[in-house]
Amino acid sequence: MATVFDLSDSPGVWFEIEGGGRVKLRTIPAESFKEIRKKTVKKREVFKKVEGTPWRFEYEDVNEDLQNELFWDYVIVDWEDFVDKDQKPIPCTKENKSKMMTRSVMFARFVADSLKTLSDSEAKEAEAAEKN
Repeated sequence: MATVFDLSDSPGVWFEIEGGGRVKLRTIPAESFKEIRKKTVKKREVFKKVEGTPWRFEYEDVNEDLQNELFWDYVIVDWEDFVDKDQKPIPCTKENKSKMMTRSVMFARFVADSLKTLSDSEAKEAEAAEKN
């Protein structure tokens, strides 16, 4: 019997928020994170003399704001029943994901905790599959 691997992007898992609403999250595979790093990290070389000897130093300039925005856009798939203070629905857009993560400590903590739970669950599933 062959081992089955699902190499497609995860559709995500719904997490209920206490008080109402829910968020669909997925973990980010290494390949997708590499793509984000390619878009947000620029490497540069600097040559300096140290005690008379020339040395080459490599530095990474990271656009952390863009990196976070792309990461959040990937891991937050959707949400339901989110409204603003005027009771208007908050659509799940790239811009709103970023706003929610930077302006709501409660939401950011919920997403981080839920992603940890999801990651732990996926690790246990992978471990169980290896045993079989």
